[in-house]
Amino acid sequence: MDRVGVIGCGKMGSKHMDCFRRIPGVKVVGVFDTNTQKCNECGGVKHYGTVAELFKDCDIVDICTPTNTHKDYIMEGIKQKKAIFVEKPLCRTMEEANEILKEAKKRKAKIMVGHILRYFNQYANIKRLVDTKAAGKPCVVRISRVNGFRRGSNNWFSSLEKSGGVILDLMIHDIDFLMWCFGDVERVYAMNLMSKGVQNTDYALAVLRFKNGIIAHLEASWAHYSGFRTSVEMACDKGLISYDSRNPNTLAVEFAGGRNFKDSPVDENATLVELKDFINYTRNGKIPKLDIDDAYGCLEVSLAALESTKTGKVITIKKGKF
Repeated sequence: MDRVGVIGCGKMGSKHMDCFRRIPGVKVVGVFDTNTQKCNECGGVKHYGTVAELFKDCDIVDICTPTNTHKDYIMEGIKQKKAIFVEKPLCRTMEEANEILKEAKKRKAKIMVGHILRYFNQYANIKRLVDTKAAGKPCVVRISRVNGFRRGSNNWFSSLEKSGGVILDLMIHDIDFLMWCFGDVERVYAMNLMSKGVQNTDYALAVLRFKNGIIAHLEASWAHYSGFRTSVEMACDKGLISYDSRNPNTLAVEFAGGRNFKDSPVDENATLVELKDFINYTRNGKIPKLDIDDAYGCLEVSLAALESTKTGKVITIKKGKF
């Protein structure tokens, strides 16, 4: 029996607990949250008073807390020889990421970061279309992820230092997805609202240039109160790949001359699929769809985008620092 301890009882912590309960051979032994009221909302599991007590009773630690707290929980999990799942991003700064990576590799820790787009069938199918060159060679990409602003516990999303704003919360999903498709990013230029001092909302645009020459334009927003939605357009030299979450079961490829191809990916519970992949990794050593190096690289590009919003300059990506 794999014993899971969940740190953080907010939206993601509750979603993860529900999914872990659906995986055979997995038991959620309890939860810890600095907000005891949140713990009380998690019925049916033990509420631990300290993280140390939780660590004693679990084999796996699931970290669903504000971004700026990830590093300390991860480092303690490594020290206690626990398998670790942590919601994206890996942590808040590259200094923290370097410390985590060094210790994780030294101790051969099993760590997975929740970059969930790789587990949505729609995005996995786009990746397949790219790999098979179904529409030819990709050249230009436009990708969007928008929602209304959410405050979280103690309104932590409103703090750029804690959350990293919409770039580190939403845009990072699409950065990871595009790096999965196209590889390393060479440079990035971005602008947003929060770096300009705007309170309790954010909106960001970024342009990424990949080392293979592909250009991507990314939009992320907490200013769309009409509801969450995403979209992808990949212009290739033989056709256009497109997807819009408002019509979630239709993924299209349009060719010159009016020829069209449409796919209808099955809409599964991506969080459940992701956590099953993680459990398979912890049990059998099967490498999941992304490893800690992928999460590190994605964080590096995302933080470079944040740096660009502050300096107004194009940031060149250099491995390990920017």
